[in-house]
Amino acid sequence: MPTQNPEKKSSSGKKKNEPKSSQEKSLTSTPPPLECTSEEYTDLLSTASSLTESEAAFEILDCARYGEVDSVRALIEIWSSKIENYINTVDSNGNSALHKAGASGHNSTVQLLLFHKAEYLSNSSKNTPLHWAAANGHEGAVEMILDHDFGYELDVLLKNEFGRSILTEGFSSQKTELVSLLLNHDSASEEKLLNGGQEVDAGDVESDPLKTENKSNVIEGNINLNSDGNVSSAGGKSINSSNTGNSGIIHEFDFLREDGEGSGDQTLENIEEQNINDEEKAQTLLIRELPIKNADTPFGETAIDDTTGLGIWCASLVMARWMASKSILGRFDSKVVLELGAGCGVPGLTVGLYSKAKNVYATDFNPATVKNLKYNIEINANRSDTKSTQGDWIERVQALSIDWDDESTWPDDKMDFIIGSDLIYQKSIVPLLKKVVAGLLKPEGRFLYTCPSDGRDGLVEFIDTMKKEGFRCTSEEVAPDLYRMNPLSNGDAADAFLHFYELPVTEYKLFEFRLC
Repeated sequence: MPTQNPEKKSSSGKKKNEPKSSQEKSLTSTPPPLECTSEEYTDLLSTASSLTESEAAFEILDCARYGEVDSVRALIEIWSSKIENYINTVDSNGNSALHKAGASGHNSTVQLLLFHKAEYLSNSSKNTPLHWAAANGHEGAVEMILDHDFGYELDVLLKNEFGRSILTEGFSSQKTELVSLLLNHDSASEEKLLNGGQEVDAGDVESDPLKTENKSNVIEGNINLNSDGNVSSAGGKSINSSNTGNSGIIHEFDFLREDGEGSGDQTLENIEEQNINDEEKAQTLLIRELPIKNADTPFGETAIDDTTGLGIWCASLVMARWMASKSILGRFDSKVVLELGAGCGVPGLTVGLYSKAKNVYATDFNPATVKNLKYNIEINANRSDTKSTQGDWIERVQALSIDWDDESTWPDDKMDFIIGSDLIYQKSIVPLLKKVVAGLLKPEGRFLYTCPSDGRDGLVEFIDTMKKEGFRCTSEEVAPDLYRMNPLSNGDAADAFLHFYELPVTEYKLFEFRLC
């Protein structure tokens, strides 16, 4: 149930040096106009009046998330006098209505909330509304929040618990105007950018989760792995996303589950149609993500400095769903599969978990990222979920360090399949990516690729060149809605929204290329 009267957590207690003058009109100084008719609004007021307090708390968060601005307006009008600090209601993870409206780019709702003095709160992962709005590329929401007078200066270099600042999230959106808004903010001065916050050294994290005295109960922060390697909390309940102190966070995924948020339980017919038995449905994958080092310049000066792979990107979750689908999974039987730019290794380890692939190689180049890849492979070893007739998990699934520009680092053997997700961020990398894919594939080998449909510099050029020179594009489609559903094994919608909020609101493309 949402919690009332949250403690105010501003990004900074510092007052603005130059407050907006009385003649300078803020974008949020007036509410947005009514979108429905007066009669319809009267009905909304009546509905809002009929709610209980707990229902009213839930509805303002839910309506803000889906941009139902007039419903939010009616709720505020009825309940602001009945529930103290109603406008700042938060859910169990500390997410406010402003978080949810900003994350989904509902500008009118953001404007309405700010007009009614919604506060700038941080959630339990230290994400502010700006973190979410910037990550999803919602320029209008970012502009309104930056323009609004909260009574203190916002800090676009403020980092969440994963080491990602608002500016970093803005860069990842690839929206030029949005990034310009953030860079032009007072808190992004050159001095502050050069003297930013303290780095989190992911390379110092112990890479072997199984080196404990008590082999039957491995404990990583708040994670307990029972004797069969499955996850439980201290109380024995299943958990999905758990903080592990300075070691980041571990998620438990089930990429076969179809009962995403709002879709209800699977029917017997659906299960039979997919030919998935109960034992297969129960298989889960543990993946740790870490705070991103150098979060304001995560790509670094050279490829080895790129720390973006320490975090889980939503395209990799879509890719994992695709890899676990009935249409793809059987094609990996007895094949050798390599993931490029694996990061945390979600798609590659998914192939290892659900398929009968002969070998799976998860590859990256940054040392801390490769170290975390090895961790994720090892934490899934000796679990009942990863037992396979195709050989020991550790032998089948391996992490490798590969420099795309140095063929001496490439495996000697050629691959049946290469997979990758969201690898293109700039045009200059297109020839290099094509070179490594062509160099590692067997003749007639396949390259499977997933990425957002737009917002990636160089994506169009990459797809065009792959269709023309040495490859044939055998399929290109928009990812089904199923692939964007909540992948956490217990289906916790709030937890999924907290960590992967852009997943359900972004369109992704699936490509398959064959080496000619």
